[in-house]
Amino acid sequence: MKNPSDPRPPDDSDTSRDPADTDDTADPPPQDALEALQRKLAGLGENSMRKTYYPELQQRLEELERLKAFLDHSNDAIFLVEVLTGRIVDLNESACRQLGWSRDQLLQKSLFDLSDLQDNPAAVALISSDEDAEVRDLIVTELYRNDGGSFWAELMLNRMHFRDRAYVLAVARDITQRRAVEEALRQSEEFLKNIVDHIPAMIFAKDAQHLRFITINKYGEELLGYSRREILGKGNDELFPPEQAQFFSQKDQETLERRQLVEVPEEVVSTPFGDRVLRTKKIPLLDEQGKARYLLGIAEDITERKQLEEKLVQSQKMEAIGQLAGGVAHDFNNILMVILGYGSMLRNDATLAAAHREQVDRIMDAADKAAQLTSGLLTFSRKQVIKTQTADLNEVIRRVEKFLSRIIGEDVQLRAAFAGHPLPVDIDANQIEQVLVNLSTNARDAMPQGGLLTVETSLQRIDAGFVQANGIGEPGPYAVISISDTGVGMDDATRKRIFEPFFTTKDVGKGTGLGMSIVYGIIKQHSGFVNVYSEPGIGTTFRIYLPLSVTSPLAEAALRDVEQPKGGSETIMVVEDEADLRVLLEQILSGAGYRVIMAENGAVAIQQYRQFGREISLVLMDMIMPGMSGKDACKGIREIDPNARVLYTSGYTMDIIKSRDLLEEGTELLMKPVRPRELLKKVREMLDA
Repeated sequence: MKNPSDPRPPDDSDTSRDPADTDDTADPPPQDALEALQRKLAGLGENSMRKTYYPELQQRLEELERLKAFLDHSNDAIFLVEVLTGRIVDLNESACRQLGWSRDQLLQKSLFDLSDLQDNPAAVALISSDEDAEVRDLIVTELYRNDGGSFWAELMLNRMHFRDRAYVLAVARDITQRRAVEEALRQSEEFLKNIVDHIPAMIFAKDAQHLRFITINKYGEELLGYSRREILGKGNDELFPPEQAQFFSQKDQETLERRQLVEVPEEVVSTPFGDRVLRTKKIPLLDEQGKARYLLGIAEDITERKQLEEKLVQSQKMEAIGQLAGGVAHDFNNILMVILGYGSMLRNDATLAAAHREQVDRIMDAADKAAQLTSGLLTFSRKQVIKTQTADLNEVIRRVEKFLSRIIGEDVQLRAAFAGHPLPVDIDANQIEQVLVNLSTNARDAMPQGGLLTVETSLQRIDAGFVQANGIGEPGPYAVISISDTGVGMDDATRKRIFEPFFTTKDVGKGTGLGMSIVYGIIKQHSGFVNVYSEPGIGTTFRIYLPLSVTSPLAEAALRDVEQPKGGSETIMVVEDEADLRVLLEQILSGAGYRVIMAENGAVAIQQYRQFGREISLVLMDMIMPGMSGKDACKGIREIDPNARVLYTSGYTMDIIKSRDLLEEGTELLMKPVRPRELLKKVREMLDA
């Protein structure tokens, strides 16, 4: 049966075929085939052959012309490329328009001349391979124009066979505009991502169905201590402790059910750097049908703010109590003056009966005690007048040392250690002596079975970082008195109240509750401050900071900048149960370039070391912590790594620690409160050892 697409006449009319209709042995390109067909059609004579073949040839001509017009008007540049050589054997008009070369010029080139495909192994293999296989590939490349310019094209290479010959059909689509749009979109997305990443809050999104993280910003990674890869795809129960995970999931569900913004004022999250307090806002993102599809959350870290608020509240409370105490003491003093005045007149009355005189004496004794109480209240409220002069703090303590030995009793050992240089301070020596007496008396009462009382002096420089972290004092050089005992110690709730007037832990009748208030008032009136460190069953350390005399040469020397200790890039694990100190230590160490991993107790420290031990160069650990002591935690760490380096910190003196058998021989110890320069110097010494 005759093929309708074959322009040749049927076999049964071979005797009358036109010689011009003879087939070529090679397949001409489509453009040449169209021209040959046009010549054949024009050469047919006025005979029966023209009547027989003219309609068929005319139809074939129209089909070829339509196909050529279709290809020429395509927006894509189309090339027919010879396999092995890459030579262009045919192309459409769009290729000429886009590249700026004529058809004849392009037929003298290969596809490699027009692009950088020679640098693309996949394209070279597809075009130049002599393997008889039909393959295709989509490649993005630059096509070069005649004017020296170029444009990006998406090039579809399709291996094909035509009459036993191999070609590659290359269809090039100009994607310059699309790439510009994509680049603009990429830059816009990158810009928005940078904005979100640098917002000082954790921003995250979860899918509403399974509540798994689908995105989180850089701040969130740093806060949680995980990378995006570790966070994405996981739920609350896979990232947080059970109790916290349950709380987070509950708030997530509540937000989705309420279908509106939900604010969580405070939620605590466990991180490798310790517990952090977050203020979180969550809101569902709805689809077109109004169904919750995502959960968006923004969490602000308010840990430092909470700590500062607590310190401010405590400071305001103490100030309010001081004002109240001062006002009451002032008015009460006026009443006492009347009582003492008339009492003295009665006592001097010769006609007063003996029985009545004894009663008046009791009234006067009670009034004297009341006067002492009001004096203490005035001292606490800093309304007592003080007379200061420059004195060496070492000498002041030496003068009162013997008296302290008598008041603490024989079963308490007193040990004093003084700085190796004078400590000139502007003080009322009598009031400082009263501070020492009050603290020593309290220490004695805290050691009913006897113990050790240590008094030490030192010179310390307080910087802005210390002031900011602790919320006390002013930067500068200070003389420091450390008074430590091995008594019963205090819990945190008691420690926060010890300076309040009339607060006492002693039995009824054994104390007025003004001893520590007087200490607080005297030190405040001297522009100093007090730091208290205590653990139940271990003991208590008071550190009293008094500014050095501004006129002293020693003070001037201390004010001069000393060489800043070198930092580093090593990883240090900080183990500290007190949140304020964790924050301070993290700021000091990270500010010096170190990477810091935090642990709030000994058990967490062992777990963190098991996970990150290969990275940790030094462990900075509190000696005494609830649950597991630093000594026990160190033992657990060294079971993992016998060569682990540990630097202890403690608020107690070395004598107290040794008396409690808390320190192994040769262990390094840094005394609290933390002083940045000394800390960085000691850390660098241990890392370089």
